[in-house]
Amino acid sequence: MQTDSQATSDNSHNHFLPRKMELEALSQTLPIRGVEANSKRVFNIWGEIGVGKTSFISEFRESELMSKAKVLWIQPTRNGPLDTIPEFIRACAKTIRYPAEPDKEKKISELLESVQRGKINPIVSDDSILITRSSIAKQKKPYINQAAASSVGRTEVVRDDIEINVGLGESKSTNHAEGFLDALPLQSLGTDLTIIYIESLEKLSVSIVDWLRDYVFPAATRGAYRRSLVFLIESLDPIKLAYPNENWGEWSNLLEDFRLYPLSNNDVYEFGLAAGLEPAKAKFLRYKSLGYPETTHQAIAKLKSLDTSQAERFLATLPEADQLKVAALCIPESLYPDDLDVLFGSKNGQSTFQWFSQLPNNQAKPSSTGKSLVLSDALRCVAINRFADSSDLQTYAKKWTPMGRVVRNVPSRSQRSKLLLLSGLFWIDAALCKNLFGEQAEKILPFITETPLVFNRQKECYRISERLRSDLQKSAQLMSHPGLGIVLKKASKLWAETQEKLNAQIAELEAKIESQQGEINNLARKQSETQAQIRIHERETDDTQTGSKPSSILPKWLRFSSDNQEENDSPAGLKNLLVELNHQIHEHEQKSDELAAKLETAKQALKFPFV
Repeated sequence: MQTDSQATSDNSHNHFLPRKMELEALSQTLPIRGVEANSKRVFNIWGEIGVGKTSFISEFRESELMSKAKVLWIQPTRNGPLDTIPEFIRACAKTIRYPAEPDKEKKISELLESVQRGKINPIVSDDSILITRSSIAKQKKPYINQAAASSVGRTEVVRDDIEINVGLGESKSTNHAEGFLDALPLQSLGTDLTIIYIESLEKLSVSIVDWLRDYVFPAATRGAYRRSLVFLIESLDPIKLAYPNENWGEWSNLLEDFRLYPLSNNDVYEFGLAAGLEPAKAKFLRYKSLGYPETTHQAIAKLKSLDTSQAERFLATLPEADQLKVAALCIPESLYPDDLDVLFGSKNGQSTFQWFSQLPNNQAKPSSTGKSLVLSDALRCVAINRFADSSDLQTYAKKWTPMGRVVRNVPSRSQRSKLLLLSGLFWIDAALCKNLFGEQAEKILPFITETPLVFNRQKECYRISERLRSDLQKSAQLMSHPGLGIVLKKASKLWAETQEKLNAQIAELEAKIESQQGEINNLARKQSETQAQIRIHERETDDTQTGSKPSSILPKWLRFSSDNQEENDSPAGLKNLLVELNHQIHEHEQKSDELAAKLETAKQALKFPFV
């Protein structure tokens, strides 16, 4: 699910930025009133670095919406990674939040603590399943709920000849899973939903992820320990791109993505006013921060003391048409000639840059490399506010916003240039890169393979991150960039040729596999016939005892090439034939497997189109 940042309400917190629309959207996405059979179970909050995913989830947890819903939050965190299951459960016990009923937090925490210490045997279980305590197991007097015991075929009285097993499950992992879930309150007892929130899935060891997938998720889905439980994670991309190799077990088809965008203009403006900024500076705050929460917080302190008098005098020396052009130039923070094509059209960025550079007292400073100009916040604030309500400036702002996010997320101009070249491509591999860029591929390919924050990888193919792709394409289109021109056209042609070859290869391989299967079936029939003839020979003991010569019962099509019919018809000959048939079947099966592997490779290649 995706939701754009739009209107907001008054913000009463100093730390959280207002996101009323997003909060409501997430509350509609999560099964707040309880999990049903078809409910999603794994929710992925994704978005750019610094877009505020963690603080947004914290705000959601503490929001008025959550205070009215009976939702238990568990956020296992600690300094460093979590390696073992007891460490994970211990971390869960320390981060219990139950906004609707905070008095229950301590009890749940204590139950989880007992689980991680191995005491997975509380006297009273919310599930009312037979539980034994190690201290009384030797006396064979388990605590038991009679109704629950009857439902699972247990008896209230333990016979002396039956050993009592301490623990809930058949293995240590099962014990941990069932004990973990048993410590969580039931929906029938008032808890509508339990959310396990993992800020960074990478901090969980493979053994913990495997345990969650193979033991906790199945037990929570059905049976005595089922719970209204969901898994909430953060990532930089949609879940199947962020974790392409992750298997979610029974929940693999119960995944949902929720994208978090930067704050809207109105959100930032309202927050700026609430933080004490003048209206003009609050309007500029959006251009300064691009809606990223951390940048917004940092910018407010600087803007409060901003002196705009010199900038106002500079603008007063220009005619109105030039003032509008300066206002458009003030939307970016730094000016690169090529980037300005986004605002002023292809090939016009350089001339506009030169025009502005020659203006006296333009309130701009050259960058350290001398290839760009860095504008003062004072000039940007004054110029933008002068035309804030102008449709012309709003059009410029709409054009620049995607490029502004690209510049913010990929600060390196060299890397942005490469990304713009690749903006029209979908999946990229080494062969495609060499075909498209020739010798230049030696510079582009390492950038693709060694920049995981910019590219997603599956097998040996790469693609630009979803959080960048759309913005890059919009910017490249406004610039009339070759990435959406020559490069895209060439890649489209290469893919059409590759697709045709792959389809032909698939058809050929399928035909060969069918032929091999036909051979295997024929040989299998001969094998069955030979086995039948051997059994007949074994029953013809009477004929061999009387000395009479058995008739030739071996069909001509089963015989070896030997002219000695008696040798072929003998039990030894038939057994030799059976060995030969087995050998031939094995060879054909081996060849069929090789063809099947090639077929799968060809079919997989079709799943990674260039465009």
